[in-house]
Amino acid sequence: MKILLPAIIVVLVIVIVLIMRSRYSTGSATKRVLTVEQKLEVLADCGLRLSDPFKPRDLLTSWGREDYEKSGFDLVLVGLGMTEEQEPWRNYCANLWHVDTECIEDHGDYRRIVERMVEMAQGSLPLENIQDHVDLEKGEAWFSFTFRGEAIKVECKVEDDWVDSTIFARFVELLAETSPDKVFIYYDLGGQDCIIGCVTREELEQLNNKGIKFVPLT
Repeated sequence: MKILLPAIIVVLVIVIVLIMRSRYSTGSATKRVLTVEQKLEVLADCGLRLSDPFKPRDLLTSWGREDYEKSGFDLVLVGLGMTEEQEPWRNYCANLWHVDTECIEDHGDYRRIVERMVEMAQGSLPLENIQDHVDLEKGEAWFSFTFRGEAIKVECKVEDDWVDSTIFARFVELLAETSPDKVFIYYDLGGQDCIIGCVTREELEQLNNKGIKFVPLT
């Protein structure tokens, strides 16, 4: 009995240590899970915030809280970059956009892209007289606008209903002329959709420091 007692004490100590480690680990994991509201606060601190009059609960019309609160920011970025799911179809966030790249079907589609890029720049991309032409059957697509009094026309490659991704470089160039402190940013979702936004270079650095890996749009 004298021999067994120390061994029993050692076993009990080991069990207690394992239990304490398990509780600590579980507690830490719980702390790492952010709510929808907390994730939106993180993004707002980096310049990506809900527009008035929207509240975090408005995003819950598209997905449940348990979906938004899974690890990572992907779904919250998608939700924030969408429009409300009823008229008047307002954007949840002025300077963040969830883009479906398979979106070119008819006249007006490229014009809407240009208008959205202008909106995201929030006054820093003064494009006027925006027009477009899309005829997929004839293989024709272009858009035009006026920038600082200069008429600019951009020809677009036609490939079924896919957007010509090379057009975004034009907006990057123009924004660099008007507001070098701002940058269009890109977040890869790994599919045919992506996230595009516009923030200051300091806000982009803040996003990356928080592990939200946006890159400059090129």
